[in-house]
Amino acid sequence: MPTISNLISALIIVESSGNDLAIGDNGRAIGPLQIHRGVVQDVNRITGSHYRWESMTNRVQARAVCEAYLKHYGRGKTTEEQARIWNGGPTGDRKPVTLAYWRRVQRNLK
Repeated sequence: MPTISNLISALIIVESSGNDLAIGDNGRAIGPLQIHRGVVQDVNRITGSHYRWESMTNRVQARAVCEAYLKHYGRGKTTEEQARIWNGGPTGDRKPVTLAYWRRVQRNLK
């Protein structure tokens, strides 16, 4: 089973092709992991951290936010379920629409 670090590396390839300055979803998602404001707010609430959405172009911070999110919502879940949660939110692992995303992540997992 891949580590969470390996999963996040694959997510970066799928989300932004490794571009730390990527902007997507009509300006609502930024950075290498295409993080939305709500994800940062959620992680800050869950962990008591003080990440800023504008800082999600910083790969180290973006990875930390992603890891915290996945450890919270993906606890006890498979790599596939975690990837689908990243794509579709806390219940993304149950949404059929996230299956194609998982296949893209899977191709980039090392």
